[in-house]
Amino acid sequence: MTKFGIARRAEGTVVIVDPFSTGADLAPEFASRGWRSVAVLSSSRLPALYVDKLRSTDFDRVVVDDGNVLATAHALGDLSPDAVLAGTEIGVELADALAEALGLPGNRASATRCRGHKGAMARAVRAAGLAAPPFHEAACESDAAAWAEDHGGPVVVKPVDSAGGDGVTFCNRPDEVRMAVRGLHGRVNRMGRVNDTVLVQALMTGEQYFVNTVSRAGRHRILEIWADRRQSRPEGTVCDREDLLPAVGSPQDRLSAYVQCTLDALGIREGPAHTELMLTPDGVMLIECAARMQGTIVPAAVTAALGENHVTAAVEAVVDPASVDAALPYRLQAHLSVVSLIAPRAGCLSAPGATALLRETDTLHTALGNLEPGTTVTQTVDLFTSPGFLYLVSDDPTRIESDYLRIRRLEADGLYV
Repeated sequence: MTKFGIARRAEGTVVIVDPFSTGADLAPEFASRGWRSVAVLSSSRLPALYVDKLRSTDFDRVVVDDGNVLATAHALGDLSPDAVLAGTEIGVELADALAEALGLPGNRASATRCRGHKGAMARAVRAAGLAAPPFHEAACESDAAAWAEDHGGPVVVKPVDSAGGDGVTFCNRPDEVRMAVRGLHGRVNRMGRVNDTVLVQALMTGEQYFVNTVSRAGRHRILEIWADRRQSRPEGTVCDREDLLPAVGSPQDRLSAYVQCTLDALGIREGPAHTELMLTPDGVMLIECAARMQGTIVPAAVTAALGENHVTAAVEAVVDPASVDAALPYRLQAHLSVVSLIAPRAGCLSAPGATALLRETDTLHTALGNLEPGTTVTQTVDLFTSPGFLYLVSDDPTRIESDYLRIRRLEADGLYV
């Protein structure tokens, strides 16, 4: 029986496409429910970010797709899979196609592009009557600069299909746009894809948020709503801190309504999603939406605050589909903030004193990243270049705020050398 008192299958088989990042936690969670997992790799040449990261012992079988979806589906046929999930961003397209080929619940493969390509995504959202900022997909720097000049205001330049703030650049003038496009066009991004085109988008102003969800048969469950504080720098946007908000209130109600309409507009009917939003003076607007779990999380820390997390909820929606309908709005059992470390320059973590003080933070639940003295760090320019992430959990939000300020003081006073 589930926590909702509903019977579920004792066992089954799930296919996890590219089980990296947070997706690496799916197989152990399924195993705890009596299900077995099969890993499918979308390519034999994975992006550098994921090379050697597969935990093969978590899987009954590992299959490498050679570009022939029907052949891959045939290779899985004897296992009689019950579900297909994308483990990370690079696996979304193949997960959609495999689910369709196997006749399993999934997101329509013909609409996959609007769930990964930011230009197609914006067009789909607009077609559904939702607000989205003006944008232009440019194939060269002169095209991008001309659109920015016609737009007449600050813009953001970024890859059309990467993640984690990769390549995001804020520009005020056409020459800055040219330079940003020059640095991106034709290069391989963090997802292992070549930037054939880039997105130039009007810069939105307001408060940034993200919402994690899970869907089943077109029904959506809001799992987490976060305030996403960021710092804008010439070299890119960097994460500052993320604060978990209660499920209801202002602006959560507006964000929840917009996200549910966005999921419908993008054809996300099955599985987890991670949606980034901006609350602007003109209302809620989409930054981007990904049809997979949030990356770079510590599930146990989220569970300490909510009693569950994006991984457990994604698994529950497969094992017990009725759980999506039966769930009530989430309730905070404790306050949770995630502080991203920001290295101002390349160097290393300092002598044991400073790193020890960092680990002695009173509300620290988990530190993600290597915080040993002498660890090499690069200048923080995006999510991937942060030295680490500190999960702060407490019943008292003022203690978290105090510890956040203490962490920033340590960073300014000797943590990096």
